[in-house]
Amino acid sequence: MTAITTYLYKQNHTVVTVDSGVTNTMSMFFTPNIKIYRGINNDLSFNFVNRDQKKTSLTDKTVTFIMIDKENSTTYVERTVTVIDAPNGRATLKILESDLFNLDAKYYTYAFKVVDGEGNTQIGYSDDNYGANGTLEIAEGVYPTFKASTEEDFGSGDTGSTITLDPYINRNVAQHTAQVFFSSAFTGTLTIEGSLSPSQSALSNNEFVSITSQTFTGQSNPVMVNWNGIYSAVRFKRATTSGTLSKVLYRP
Repeated sequence: MTAITTYLYKQNHTVVTVDSGVTNTMSMFFTPNIKIYRGINNDLSFNFVNRDQKKTSLTDKTVTFIMIDKENSTTYVERTVTVIDAPNGRATLKILESDLFNLDAKYYTYAFKVVDGEGNTQIGYSDDNYGANGTLEIAEGVYPTFKASTEEDFGSGDTGSTITLDPYINRNVAQHTAQVFFSSAFTGTLTIEGSLSPSQSALSNNEFVSITSQTFTGQSNPVMVNWNGIYSAVRFKRATTSGTLSKVLYRP
């Protein structure tokens, strides 16, 4: 039997603040890089200390975490941390799964802004030599991540494009969801067709069969349509009497 060790621990990072009362010259201290992962919420904790590595009080202070892409000078996350032990300088932060949807998996920088009760701003450093920018890495390929829905806008006509699928992923059960949008009160039908052809390229009309057909009368609000089945491809066909069925968002 193969034994596999899994480590469960919190990411705990140290933030250095300047304390004018400390004059000791300390050996260089660096906090490790922050590594966060797509597909989950990432919980981080921080200890605020001075250059003498003694705890710094966060009483009456507001601390903001700022995540920056230095390549394009863009701030992607700017959020107030949650202080859990003010006298001992302990705080936590949650980087949400949704915060990372549109970000590339690469290295970013982060910094802290500390504002006291009188409105004075102080920098939170990532080391004890006034380095204000720490390093944060986004990693992917560990957890399943959000995928955008496929959009059918009928730009090529009333018969939509062929949307190819991966039937081998869903072995026995596969639920499909489509959200239908209307730009004006629509009367007509939307037919959803599927194919079982092993070849997913250049499918002809006779390789599709009707899965379900939805009839609308003066419909203007979005509608959800669900169906089950394992297909190699699907497509949408609209037939208009009046109004406009503008698009369909589809997720297998």
